[in-house]
Amino acid sequence: MRYLPVHVDTQGKSILIVGGGPAAEAKLRTLTKTDAVIRLISPEVGDEVARWVEDGLMTWEQRSFKEADLDDVILVYAATEDDDVNAKIAALATDRGLLVNAADQKDACAFITPALVDRSPVIVSIGTEGTSPSLARALKSEMEQLLPPTVGALANKINVLRAHVKRKFESVADRQRFWADIFDGRDLRAQLRVSEDVLDTRVAEKLAGEVAVKKGSVTLVGAGPGSSDLLTLGARRVLHSADVIVYDRLVSQDILDFGRREAEYIYVGKTPGGASTAQDDINTILVQKAREGHAVVRLKSGDPLIFGRADEELDALSTHGIDYAIIPGITAAAAAAASIGASLTTRGRNKSVSFLTGHDAKGFADQDWKSLAAPHARAAVYMGVGASRFIQGRLLIHGADRDMAVTIVENASRDNQIIVATTLSDLPNAIESRGIKGPAILLLGYAPRDAAVIAPNMGVAL
Repeated sequence: MRYLPVHVDTQGKSILIVGGGPAAEAKLRTLTKTDAVIRLISPEVGDEVARWVEDGLMTWEQRSFKEADLDDVILVYAATEDDDVNAKIAALATDRGLLVNAADQKDACAFITPALVDRSPVIVSIGTEGTSPSLARALKSEMEQLLPPTVGALANKINVLRAHVKRKFESVADRQRFWADIFDGRDLRAQLRVSEDVLDTRVAEKLAGEVAVKKGSVTLVGAGPGSSDLLTLGARRVLHSADVIVYDRLVSQDILDFGRREAEYIYVGKTPGGASTAQDDINTILVQKAREGHAVVRLKSGDPLIFGRADEELDALSTHGIDYAIIPGITAAAAAAASIGASLTTRGRNKSVSFLTGHDAKGFADQDWKSLAAPHARAAVYMGVGASRFIQGRLLIHGADRDMAVTIVENASRDNQIIVATTLSDLPNAIESRGIKGPAILLLGYAPRDAAVIAPNMGVAL
């Protein structure tokens, strides 16, 4: 992120804008909505700008720019119709340490004004770091449909109610959890359209029922294969309200960013052949944090119910009387199959698909190799990279076709996804030659439908 989104307090502050034509008019359409004192410098102005001056929205000095105009201002907009003039103004402002925006000259800008959805005091800013203003406008249009005109009044009402909530709860985390409970719901549009009276009643009733100390709990959450687009709405909801997030090595930063900044983040990753957090230690952390009254999220990549040791953690929670819930996630096998355009089951071909692990507590995992070697058998193998030669040998011994299609998908759904299409006979060599280290899914019996079309720029190898 090159440009940090920051909301600047403009109340009573002086903002300078140089120019009176179309470029300046575009900037002023936003600036006139602020509480700033706007100073406009330009020999001439357009009709719309002249009307704003007449309405008292700014002061206009009908002349050319002078360096002294930079005195006592917090922001500068160089918005004449002359690029050279704008560049000179930007250079002078920069030398003074002022934040400056030069029209249509990204490299001369210390800041960029984003597209705004204005529901004051609710302001949504949408920026593309200057790469695509048209995309920002399209996103703005969608957000304007989502946010009703009344959301600003709703925010002001909440500001009043916050004082009551603050008196009830001393802890910031407790207050944040309270408001999360008020607004977290499946239908965000409906939540944003509640009336002020309904909100009054809802908060009063909840305050009356929140006298008791909140009991801690643990929610096992599937983070999906990596892409934040594949995170469920339920997962986002509990991440937003969690006090403690206990997460694995394969959980992406994009997913973690859905959690509150104030939450406690505890890393309990397991590295194959490297440093790992013992499962008993993870169980202890979950129980301890829940006993302290926290809302705990145990965040696991993929689906916690598929090779995620969920039973061991649930057993520990049950033994200690800790309330728990489970939010499944999209498992890596499904994401990998989607990446290559293959259905996991196909009518007339396979009536089932096996989800296997390449390793278990004793080493390489043994399976029903005879069934897996059958002509129409299909399987998705998790943690199979290191066991690929073992898997290949067992399948061949039990009669599998050496030309059986196998597709390897590393980092399924992520930006660095790699797809390798090979055969059973060449499986270990394909993994070694492409430098596949994992996390990867081995799709036995599957070939990409059209990898060049389905996964462009993702390191596809056929």
